[in-house]
Amino acid sequence: MQTAALRYELADQHTYRFLQGVVPWSLVPGLESLSDQSAEHYAYYNVGAGAASSIAIALDQLEAYIALEGPFDGVLGFSQGAGLAIMLLVRRYHGDPVAPPPFKCAILFSPVSVYDPVAYEKRGQVRLLDGTLDGKYSITIPTAIIYGKEDSRKQECEGLLSSCDPTKRSVLIHEGNHEIPGIGLRSELAGTVNMVRRAIYQAELQSSTE
Repeated sequence: MQTAALRYELADQHTYRFLQGVVPWSLVPGLESLSDQSAEHYAYYNVGAGAASSIAIALDQLEAYIALEGPFDGVLGFSQGAGLAIMLLVRRYHGDPVAPPPFKCAILFSPVSVYDPVAYEKRGQVRLLDGTLDGKYSITIPTAIIYGKEDSRKQECEGLLSSCDPTKRSVLIHEGNHEIPGIGLRSELAGTVNMVRRAIYQAELQSSTE
């Protein structure tokens, strides 16, 4: 529902697949107006205790879905969903740096709870991703990272910027909180749409020259 206004502005030339998490979860504070508090809610993976194995399962499930239903031109994610997309891109790149990425562009809203999959798989370490790995940019596709100035977790979003190739990275900091600009933040919608279109255009341009 949070992406409805954005998808409307982007018009009908795009199609979407929506993936739901499977880990039972409490409704995130601040989203009460978007969902029935008595309904069941889900996350993609656990955080804290048991995070490493839960993330590994979520990444494997996402890989399997892409192999079965893909290929996909881009990925659009919010919060933990954006985090999962980042971890997949990082794991793919460090598994085989010359292989094509799973997506041509990434649209990432308020990415949080982004762990370093390479540190876990290689050294058994569980830590947040917050920069380059081995001095290399892990995200090499056109990427838009969009988050709110009032987001209590904006430091996590900022820490991920250095994981992206700066020549292909666009950043928009809107006036809101942990949310996607839309009906409740309409003043920021036009800028968000332009940022998304820019990433898509960069991906199309890159594909045409390869």
